[in-house]
Amino acid sequence: GWGSTYQGHPVALAVAYENIKYLLQNNVVGRVKGMAPLFEACMQQLANDHPCIKQYRSIGMFGCFDVQEMNGKNPKLQHEAAHEAFLKYKEAYLKQGLVGLHRYPHIHCAPPLNIKEEELIDGFQRLDRALYVLDEALGFETEDRPKAA
Repeated sequence: GWGSTYQGHPVALAVAYENIKYLLQNNVVGRVKGMAPLFEACMQQLANDHPCIKQYRSIGMFGCFDVQEMNGKNPKLQHEAAHEAFLKYKEAYLKQGLVGLHRYPHIHCAPPLNIKEEELIDGFQRLDRALYVLDEALGFETEDRPKAA
């Protein structure tokens, strides 16, 4: 067969070995299992609170929101340029001190797996404030809501 220098290279194997050792020694999988219900609850809460969120899905501590327009359709397809509403949202997201992957019309949530419970809650509270901007930018009613970030 054909191969490259990375296949079975001792350095790559050493890195993989150290990574697996860290995961096992620090019970990362167990921590994720323990934090997953809180993560799921936070995802559900944001989906319930923000009309711009059509649905969400999550597994462990990785999740994704699907954004919708007022008519229930996607505000953009993957190959299209970002809608102005997403640019306003991204600005608010960054102002909240968040860092993440933006592939509109999807909003990904993937915190570090060693995050503490209070940090996870704080991150979702920051995302909540940024999502109010997206709600407003897409034209959703924002009465009785906190002022957008």
